[in-house]
Amino acid sequence: MPQDLTRKPAESFTGKPLMIAQEGEPKKVTEGTEAKEHKGEIGTIPDAHLLLNNAYLVTGLLVLFAVVAGKSLRKIPRGFSNFAEFVAESLNSFTVGIIGPDGEKYTPIIGTIFLYILACNLIGLIPVFHSPTSNISLTLALGLFTFAMVQYVGVKNNGLGGYVVHFMGPKFGKFPAMFFLMFPVEVISELVRPLTLAIRLFGNIFGEDVILFALAGLGAASQLTRFIPFHAPVMLLSLLTALVQAMVFSTLACIYISLVSHHDDDHAGHGEHNADAPHDAAAHATHTS
Repeated sequence: MPQDLTRKPAESFTGKPLMIAQEGEPKKVTEGTEAKEHKGEIGTIPDAHLLLNNAYLVTGLLVLFAVVAGKSLRKIPRGFSNFAEFVAESLNSFTVGIIGPDGEKYTPIIGTIFLYILACNLIGLIPVFHSPTSNISLTLALGLFTFAMVQYVGVKNNGLGGYVVHFMGPKFGKFPAMFFLMFPVEVISELVRPLTLAIRLFGNIFGEDVILFALAGLGAASQLTRFIPFHAPVMLLSLLTALVQAMVFSTLACIYISLVSHHDDDHAGHGEHNADAPHDAAAHATHTS
């Protein structure tokens, strides 16, 4: 007697059940479970499509800010023009204070990095938005961009030969035997910088968003607590975290530029301030992060 094929579903090599037609019907073998598309929804962490759209939104807002600020410039600033000049002057003082007198030419790029990261961090505090910096892809892109910028500055300021000598230690001329020890250490240290920049920024912002969603969900879990803003104190702290993380990233970018621009032999006449500024700023950034 033929076996009843409709009693037990067979299994494919993938382990998924297969629907086999009954006797007398065409034998069509189809997967019982269809692949489901994972579409991004508001509230998922992280949703790459939503984060990318938020990153585009932040870029558009910064471009709009720059255009409006440029058109509102006056000899006697007031209103929005006064605020824009305050931001520009603060960023310039921040950059020059770390890199040195020649740091003013790096203010536009450092200021752009700072404002972009700050805006990306803050937009996540608005309902239905997420911080683009809570995605490792964006923070890694920022780290790689900073890394490429630093290498370009190093080659431009020192030449290719001076750039390579930079990896052999500051006292290479006096202690040439240290080359075999210093060169691999310096190269490895340089290569891991974009990764450390990316992980530091991503970890802080992503962890902050997770805590916010967890506390918000805690309040929404019960009818009695649905109107209690458990996440409100953390949101206030997030304002400070957003600013600090933008400052840490920008400070480290300035330090890396300063390290490839200043040398003991070439910049001895600049005084002790420029020589010690990168190290003091590095210690402060590490302590803050």
